[in-house]
Amino acid sequence: MFGVLIPVGPDPREVTRLEALLGELERHENPQELRVVVVDDGPVPRRLSGSWPGLEVIRTPLWSGVPPDTLSAHVAGTLAGLRAVCDGVGEIEFVVKLDTDAAIIRPFSSALRDALRDPRLGVVGSYDTTADGGVRDWTMWTRTLARADRPFALSRRRGRVRVWRRDRSQRAAVRRLRDAAYRSAPPGAHCLGGAYAVSSSFLSSAELDWCPWIRTRLGEDVVVGLLCSAVGLEMKSLTGPGDPFALSWRGLPLSAPEIAARGHSIVHSVKRESEADELALREALQQNARAVNAAS
Repeated sequence: MFGVLIPVGPDPREVTRLEALLGELERHENPQELRVVVVDDGPVPRRLSGSWPGLEVIRTPLWSGVPPDTLSAHVAGTLAGLRAVCDGVGEIEFVVKLDTDAAIIRPFSSALRDALRDPRLGVVGSYDTTADGGVRDWTMWTRTLARADRPFALSRRRGRVRVWRRDRSQRAAVRRLRDAAYRSAPPGAHCLGGAYAVSSSFLSSAELDWCPWIRTRLGEDVVVGLLCSAVGLEMKSLTGPGDPFALSWRGLPLSAPEIAARGHSIVHSVKRESEADELALREALQQNARAVNAAS
């Protein structure tokens, strides 16, 4: 059995995206072989259960306290969601984290299962290369990482600036994990957050406590990368022809026909100006994949 984790942001269109993504997941994978956890990241709880059998919805933990900054909410929701996927079930082979603006156009579990048999791997996705042949650059996070264990943090909200004091235990945990990660990978190394998979090795050894990372201004994908490297596990790109991932931070890395022809399964990002445009792009990706499959 494997898991799927889907954070759902506060934008009302996120619910429509979730429904479309779940429909694609049901089309291409067997619901009986996976466990789906949805993280509700809205300030007010919503009905997100849908028709997926056994789907579990959890709240982003920080909404029970002081309203968080966006990055902190993402980190807390992702790490709590990873724990929830594994909670109360037998061994989970791996967990796929998907943003709602990802699309699934082919089955992916078999390829991920094969790749993650390597016990050295912790996270796979778009790590150091992309589907269009580009090289990923993590250096934008170097300065933020250097500041992540400072005694004070600033928070800007609605034009107001607040100063937060980090307690010593939080700072010590960040420093310990960051320094351990730097012994295994370059500063800020991570798989792109739109879609990635974590292995059973990661789930059994990484420290999935979100508390140290609050107000560090780190993205959830960067934190997952740090936690992976801190326990000595490796990350890997699965973005070549026939590999599952075709990802870009904004827009598509390639045209829909090119993505289909290369044999990718998980695509990011389908986000567009209108809901109709997004749904049309999802369908175009599906049609191209079907055409390639029929011709092969």
